[in-house]
Amino acid sequence: MNAPLAMREPSGIRELLDVNPVAGAIRCGTRRFWTGREEKLLRQHYPSGGVSACLAVLPGRTASSIYNRVGILGLRMPGNDGKVHERQHWQTTDQIDAIIIRTYQTKPDKRAVQHCAQVVGRPRWWVSKRALKLGLVAPRFKEPVWSEAEIGVVTDQAHKNPRTIQKALKRAGYARTETAIVVKLKRLGADRADPDHLNANQLASVMGVDRKTVGSWIAKGWLKAKRREATSLDDFWWIHRKDVRRFVIDNVAAVDLRKVEKFWFVDLLAGRDG
Repeated sequence: MNAPLAMREPSGIRELLDVNPVAGAIRCGTRRFWTGREEKLLRQHYPSGGVSACLAVLPGRTASSIYNRVGILGLRMPGNDGKVHERQHWQTTDQIDAIIIRTYQTKPDKRAVQHCAQVVGRPRWWVSKRALKLGLVAPRFKEPVWSEAEIGVVTDQAHKNPRTIQKALKRAGYARTETAIVVKLKRLGADRADPDHLNANQLASVMGVDRKTVGSWIAKGWLKAKRREATSLDDFWWIHRKDVRRFVIDNVAAVDLRKVEKFWFVDLLAGRDG
């Protein structure tokens, strides 16, 4: 036999609110404001029948609006024992604190904290909160504000790999994660292009060839390049512009002048970019 609605609702209220039923058209405009008559109906029907009972006598009110309103009015439904219970306010004792301290001295995982909660007869969230208040765990803080000196370091070396920038910051006495560095560069809108170097993909683009062609020039020894720490395949080769200029001068036949980016090419040969 099913339990009465008033007894079933506390465990099924979330499901009811997900469906959020309403009898008739939803109230809107000035009709959305609660009237004294409606609140009187809530006081009459909610304690015994819950949200479902209120839906039947309040056409146009959704389950969620009724649930929110009874919360504002402070209305409660009786528990399985037929009594209305106030919210539990957990208290601590010296003995409970001692158990929590002993647990957190071993850097506990979630299972250990759960066991501690069972021992002291408190919810796990309360134990975690109490441990924080006792100074047993470090609160989470946002990273400190970036100083002008730090910003100067990352902007001066924006074109370099985040790990390299991180090392530069460390040498200057600062500690930042690679992720923090990348995020900061994006927020600053810093230009990450190196004025003196190109990777294989960038060179291929301005020379009007594909990256494999650039790779073949390097493999044949025509184009000087070095490998570096990379975040993608395109960044494996790091090529200085002066070496590109030397390659062009020494291997004119390998360069299709119809395909090169002409303004960049003129600057390269004129020596105005490195």
